[in-house]
Amino acid sequence: MQYILDYVAAAILGAALLLIILNANDTSAESHSLYNGDALVQEILVQTVFLLEGELRNMGVGVPENQGCILRADTSTIWFLYDIDRNAIPDTVRYYSGSVDEFAPTPNELDRPLYRKVNSEKSLVVGSVTIFRFRYLTRLGQALSTPVVAGQLSEIHSVEITMEVQNPYAMSRSEKQVGAGERNALYSSSIWQQTRLASQNNRR
Repeated sequence: MQYILDYVAAAILGAALLLIILNANDTSAESHSLYNGDALVQEILVQTVFLLEGELRNMGVGVPENQGCILRADTSTIWFLYDIDRNAIPDTVRYYSGSVDEFAPTPNELDRPLYRKVNSEKSLVVGSVTIFRFRYLTRLGQALSTPVVAGQLSEIHSVEITMEVQNPYAMSRSEKQVGAGERNALYSSSIWQQTRLASQNNRR
């Protein structure tokens, strides 16, 4: 009888150790996937930010002093002027986010394209975002309501940008791993916010 109890106890202990090893393996695999996902989204975010931030800093370059350089300003879109190719003719540059339906084939239900459009050329996708938001401030730091009406465009002194990028593909999670209100997959994300990104050329 004692031997039987010993075997049962050993079997229970062995099963417990096996479950611990399997859980540890799952945790390790999940951590590795998240690390790779974090590196990917940070790279995507840096590339997108580099382009957007550079152009906003050039806002107004080559535009006559008596002419405003911001044409439209809304929560998720901005239109502005600057002479891209230095030919003395200001170009119209527009940044705006698309809809989640445009990225419906990706597993991430929150991602959407970020577009850049120059003059009448075709819009180009320059990134993938889950959050893309502008906030416009006056010289006194007061936030302007959006969309900014035409008569207040000249009051924009600085622009705040909030942008989040998430991995379009993620590691699925089993039902037991998903808590209440959580998504059924792990999406690596990286968020960037540049506060009061003021263009020297917009201070007219």
